Amino acid sequence: MSHFVQILIFLPVVGAIIGYTCKWVAIKMLFHPARWVGVGPPSWHLGWQGVVQRRAPKFASGVADTVAKTGVGVDTLLDTIDPAKLADLLAPHLQARGPALTRAALEAIKPGIWEGLPPPVRDQLIGQLGPLTRPVVAALVRDLRPLLHEVIDVRGLIVEQLSGSNADRLARLFQRVGRRELQVVIWYGAVLGFLIGLLEVGGYAALEKWWLLPLIGAIDGLVNNWFAIQMIFRPLKRTYYLGVFPFQGLFPARQEEISREYAAMLSTEVIGPKDLVAHVVARGGDRLVAVATATLERELGPLLNFAAMAAGAAPTPEVKARVIAAVTAELTVTAPAVIEALDAPLRAQLGIADTLERSLAAMDKAEFERVLRGVFEEDEWILVSLGGVLGAAIGTVQAAIVVAVG
Repeated sequence: MSHFVQILIFLPVVGAIIGYTCKWVAIKMLFHPARWVGVGPPSWHLGWQGVVQRRAPKFASGVADTVAKTGVGVDTLLDTIDPAKLADLLAPHLQARGPALTRAALEAIKPGIWEGLPPPVRDQLIGQLGPLTRPVVAALVRDLRPLLHEVIDVRGLIVEQLSGSNADRLARLFQRVGRRELQVVIWYGAVLGFLIGLLEVGGYAALEKWWLLPLIGAIDGLVNNWFAIQMIFRPLKRTYYLGVFPFQGLFPARQEEISREYAAMLSTEVIGPKDLVAHVVARGGDRLVAVATATLERELGPLLNFAAMAAGAAPTPEVKARVIAAVTAELTVTAPAVIEALDAPLRAQLGIADTLERSLAAMDKAEFERVLRGVFEEDEWILVSLGGVLGAAIGTVQAAIVVAVG
């Protein structure tokens, strides 16, 4: 095989490797490493941390802004909660805890009384609690609404859920919605690198200068990485090039599908029912208990009187307070399991995913671009420059091999 034929095969193949490697490394650097790796503190810039994790607060704020534009806020969330429907969801779980709740209430009035009560009396007390479940839950929702409106901070919740120790969740979000685009870009790098390798063949055959190979390799890496980032987002609309070849930015072309995936992840991992409950408890737990206690005392007054008389005690305020405290403690213990069981039906009732998906899919493409584009902007020059460095390094290896076999 002649030397020229060897070069004709070798340079395009290595060019493809350069293109693939540069894209693969650049995309990995967007999300890895999750924690700072380098010499000294991050302020020295002698190391690297995934772009998404390093700028998580900014990107999380961007996600929060996007959600706000879709209309998902505290007002819409509370308006979608139907007290009657929520009561229907909670009733079976609370009724299943009826015996434990009734026992806790009576033991708070008079310790040891439960075991001494005849079974018919126990059943009567438990039976009276069942019909009260739905109206009590509905009353709780009504009474808690003003407090929830004050305590829930949707924007703050999103930023908290996607930054700090939760920055890896943000990385997963971006990787999930952009996975196809990122994979296409990697393989596109190999194709463009192969074509640039053919140009290397022509340049080397014409001038036979070894230094052309690292130079063209650097150009390959620079152009390849810059063009790859552009093709993710541009053009926003389907455009014909040379009047024949149609193309649309990979991200805007999948707006509907990306909207669905973006909405699904946010509604399950960021602002789902469990996340909202934890958020409310963290921001207003004591006030939440105070309002709930007042509601229970009001709604369960007749039953508390009956329970006190059944236990042979006067229904004094002190007795009622002990009963409410015991019932609240019992409910607190069972709350995690109940919240877990209700997560899916509550998520459907809130309709966060549907609202987000519809709004994102209908969003102007230039505005929709911001969902992912911010990841690339500030560090784009680093990713492009890295392509040039890697391309030059691999081109130098190419040159050494070509000279050695020449």
